Amino acid sequence: MNDLRFAFRQLLKNPGFTIVAVLTLAVCLGANLTIFAVVDSVLLRPLPFPASGQLVTMYNTYPRAGVERDGASLPNYYERRGNLSSFSGISVLRYDSAIVGDVGATERVDVVCISPEFFSTLGVGPAIGRVFTESKTTYQTDAVAILTDTYWRQYLKADPAAIGHQIRVDGNLRTVVGVLPPKFSFLSSKAQLYFPLASSPQDRLVKQLSKTYE
Repeated sequence: MNDLRFAFRQLLKNPGFTIVAVLTLAVCLGANLTIFAVVDSVLLRPLPFPASGQLVTMYNTYPRAGVERDGASLPNYYERRGNLSSFSGISVLRYDSAIVGDVGATERVDVVCISPEFFSTLGVGPAIGRVFTESKTTYQTDAVAILTDTYWRQYLKADPAAIGHQIRVDGNLRTVVGVLPPKFSFLSSKAQLYFPLASSPQDRLVKQLSKTYE
């Protein structure tokens, strides 16, 4: 107790040092809590999806190049989809961001571009509306969006008639086709909107490398 009283008196005598020490302690505690929250949600707790133990993430590996985990390309996805009997479903996604809102009231939000099987692979679906279909995966037909529950409540005031509502994304209009359940989250992603992963037929082809022999 004497040591504590002495330490307290020293802190009162040096307010500058005390403030720096308290702020440093607060920053360290905040950083550790944030790291633990991410580790807890991603590694310790089971994923919040049905049959979560059967979900896996697929990477490409190139041992000769020293690359152990590389993302799959769009042609990889189209080549493997329906051809790997060990998997009941395969989906692909791409993290991105977009400018959402009308002129004068825009903000950048996190989004995820997904293939049509994304939600069925996870075993979940929208609470309102529907998921994307294969027909929405072209550049001419991808002007649709699925909202998170948070975004729906914050920006559309939880309007039950939100399906069919249009939002402006990167200057273009997208039609809302679904709203996700309140507790839906995908790993540590903070995405508020989900879009179809659009591409052209040429983008989906596996490019064969040709060799010229003399």
